[in-house]
Amino acid sequence: MKLRLIFALSVALNAALVAAIFAPDKKMPVVRHEPAAVAAQPELPSALPSNPPAPAPWPPFRWNEMVSDDLKTYRENLRAVGCPEPTVHEIMQAIINEKFGARRREILATAEDSYWDIVRRGDLAKRQALPQTGWAKALTALIAEREQTLADVLGEETSVAEQKRQAQREQRERSREWLPVDKRAQLASLEDSRDQHFAEWAAAFGSRVPTVEGQARLEQLQQEFADARKALLTPEEQEELQLRESDVADWAANLPGFSPSEDEWRSLTTLRFQLEQAQNDLAARTISEDEKQAQQAQLQVNFDAAAQQALSPDRFAQYQLANNEQYQALHNVTQRYGLPDSVAAQALQARQDAQNMATQISANSDLSPENQQAALNLNQQQARQALSQILGDETFSTYEKYGGDWLNSLNQVPAKKIYGIEE
Repeated sequence: MKLRLIFALSVALNAALVAAIFAPDKKMPVVRHEPAAVAAQPELPSALPSNPPAPAPWPPFRWNEMVSDDLKTYRENLRAVGCPEPTVHEIMQAIINEKFGARRREILATAEDSYWDIVRRGDLAKRQALPQTGWAKALTALIAEREQTLADVLGEETSVAEQKRQAQREQRERSREWLPVDKRAQLASLEDSRDQHFAEWAAAFGSRVPTVEGQARLEQLQQEFADARKALLTPEEQEELQLRESDVADWAANLPGFSPSEDEWRSLTTLRFQLEQAQNDLAARTISEDEKQAQQAQLQVNFDAAAQQALSPDRFAQYQLANNEQYQALHNVTQRYGLPDSVAAQALQARQDAQNMATQISANSDLSPENQQAALNLNQQQARQALSQILGDETFSTYEKYGGDWLNSLNQVPAKKIYGIEE
């Protein structure tokens, strides 16, 4: 809520107070107290004045007398004139938001991180790099100060609820920096109105199943919002908004070691969005499970082929590597120790070499069980040495503890060799 909303509320309060002040006087009942004993009464004048003196006028009401730099005093002033508690909360939240919003904009003006830098970074990289910037530290301190102010003025429960709403608004604002400022504000207003209508609709039914009329009303609210957004945004802006805020938009954050350019992100996000829509359509079809699995596999093949066309050979190879779960486990550990992505790639190659060697040893029917076991033990030992040399002793120790279970299976002799079972 902006200052103009505070002004509107102020005008409303003024109008109510003025109406109360100048309303026709109501006759009050007169309470008579009979004296215990009749005492001598002073002599009264024979006649009363025909024009008694007028009562002293009410002091004029001024809103600036309500305002105080001390927010708690401001709050109590509102309560003292009978302002409803929800309105007190709305006014105080708006004042606090406006106060801290100006300071927040000053901090963010110094930030150089663009939208594409954010979406390209993985979660671990963001946790390590962003909090260390000066503006991020200042913003964190400001957020903590604002939360404490809300808690002090309006109570802890209000602070937590407002904190969540504010965090959602800020995240939405950051992701829409590409939109013109006025459209950003109007779209946020439309969404706030939609959310309020949805909340009222849900409250009307509580835990009850919505009626046919209730479901129709929900669909009407959804359509009204869609129409209003369509009227606000150009077709290009609508397409861009849908792309950026789709469920697949943050795919790059989950791929360690692969930082797409804007063009790469846009191409692959479009392909992923199309794949998701096709998968949803497939799930809704009434066909056998075997047919669904076959078509699902074909959708994935088509996506991989399209992704290969969208990227250069080197970039596609990096993209495939980043999608490898074994590489992701290694990358998580190497990132923790500040090692380059190339180290995780080398370690992955060492793992694949060791596993291929174990497969060859197990498949060699010329080896006796004893020789086969000895060869597997040696392969396991060499794999540990290779990984320790690539990663370093400390990093390898961490990886072996949290992602190295496969090392323990390298020297396991196949059951057919142990029990003499022939295929």
